[in-house]
Amino acid sequence: MYFDSKDALAMVEELRASYNSGKTRSYEWRVSQLKNLVKVAEHHEQEIVDALRSDLSKPEFEAYVHEVS
Repeated sequence: MYFDSKDALAMVEELRASYNSGKTRSYEWRVSQLKNLVKVAEHHEQEIVDALRSDLSKPEFEAYVHEVS
C-alpha cells in the first residue's frame, strides 16, 4: 500500500472540512495542552528513560538527550 497524490488530496480536503466546521480547538487550548505535556514529561523523566532502556536498550544519557530533553 502506498500514499499517492490522490490520497493526499483526499486527506487535505477532509482536514479542511474538519477545520471549516469549527470543531477544532483554539490556539490557546493547544498551547495549554503542549505545556501540560511538557510538565508530564518532566515529572516522569526517569520512567521514560527506564522504558527506553528496557524496550530499546538505549543508554540513559542518549535516551535523556534525544528523547526527554
